[in-house]
Amino acid sequence: MKPETLLKVEFEISQIDDLLADTMALLKLVHHKKPDTIESAALGLFLHSFYSGIENIMKFTVKETRGKLPDGNKWHKELLDLCFTKDDAQKELFSEKLKIVLDDYLSFRHFIRNTYSFKIKWERMAHLVLNIDMNWGNIKTDINNYIEAHRQT
Repeated sequence: MKPETLLKVEFEISQIDDLLADTMALLKLVHHKKPDTIESAALGLFLHSFYSGIENIMKFTVKETRGKLPDGNKWHKELLDLCFTKDDAQKELFSEKLKIVLDDYLSFRHFIRNTYSFKIKWERMAHLVLNIDMNWGNIKTDINNYIEAHRQT
């Protein structure tokens, strides 16, 4: 992996870590009570930012290893799908165990970009929010494994 790509990926990882740290109070709150409309809107933006950071990492790695990014109406989904297929170094960015998880975050990202804040319901995002620490840990592990594999090639 080129040093500049590695720096971009590491920066995005740190940004996502900071996002989680900055939102910790709200994340703790929803473990004890259902969020109100304003808290739900904030959590929706938080989830959008979270997935956008992951998507940036996907763009950096796919562009470097495959030469170009998907385009067209479904490029977000195509980009995600590429990250579950082996590249030239015979390594995928994400393991299959993350397929459903990342599909759910992508689906929510699409929803949040195309709705009014009062339509954001806790029930639609609870599993994404309540499991975010575990999910991010698994995602970050896969990213770090991918980086390590590309350092050796």
